[in-house]
Amino acid sequence: MAFGAQCSKCGFTNQPGFQFCTNCGSTLGASPPMPATPPAFGAPPAYGTPPMYGPPTAPIPYAYGPPPWEMERRKQIDRTKTGILLLLIGSLLSWIPFINFVGGLLLLIGAILVILGRKAFGPAHSRNVVASIVVFIVGIVGGFVVGFAFAITVLTISPGSPASVVAETIRSAFNTLLIGTIVVTAISSIGSILFTYALQTQLGRTLLFAGYGASVAITIATFAIVSSALDALITDVIASGNVDPLAVAALQTQATGFALLNVIPSAIFAAANYIAWSRINRGEIPAPPAPVLPLYGQPPGQMPPGGQAPPPVHPQ
Repeated sequence: MAFGAQCSKCGFTNQPGFQFCTNCGSTLGASPPMPATPPAFGAPPAYGTPPMYGPPTAPIPYAYGPPPWEMERRKQIDRTKTGILLLLIGSLLSWIPFINFVGGLLLLIGAILVILGRKAFGPAHSRNVVASIVVFIVGIVGGFVVGFAFAITVLTISPGSPASVVAETIRSAFNTLLIGTIVVTAISSIGSILFTYALQTQLGRTLLFAGYGASVAITIATFAIVSSALDALITDVIASGNVDPLAVAALQTQATGFALLNVIPSAIFAAANYIAWSRINRGEIPAPPAPVLPLYGQPPGQMPPGGQAPPPVHPQ
């Protein structure tokens, strides 16, 4: 292969037979001709039309549920409202013979619900409910003690005792039973006042005291009249030596008639319970919880007095 001595790149003349330029080191030989004009490039393609979007829409708000403490608070409110409604119904049924046990059961369930929901209505109501529970327990224990004492007194009568001794013992036992019943009723009725006292309006509180007075008055009247009839029955037994069944039936009828008078305090307590229930149902009580303020003590979106934001404070 023949190589030219003239370097096509730098133009240096080399000696014949050299393959590379002594000056620039390029290969000696024919090089491709340079194009006269640069190649022409076409115009860039036009960008496509951007996609059309619809008008901006408002962001979808997140539906957050109430916090756990608020859910518990609402649960306690519902328990109290349901419990007071059961107390109302139980009060209306507790005086009716043969179904008074249904009223007593409703009163028990309603009381339990009110106890479970007491904290939502403030410390005053909570304290009153606890105090009323203590009073009811004292009344129950007192009633058990009175009944037990009466039973022991009757059982200790000797079979061979004279009729006058037996009659006098029974008279004394019945008088003790009736007096004890008055005391137990007076104590237990105080618990009925305290149980819903903090939930009542002034009218409701007046009704509670009126129901208390009616309950105690009926018990005292029953004691006075039944005790007088019992004395007459015992005197007749001492004189004749026999027990008149008709006189005993008349005494039982009198006692039953006075028991029916318990409809008066029952209706009064039911009216007071309705006032408390309606206040809860309308949302008057309990008061709504206070709003939680931010760290600086100002509602969101407001500046403190002076127009300057307070410096950040690291919570301790």
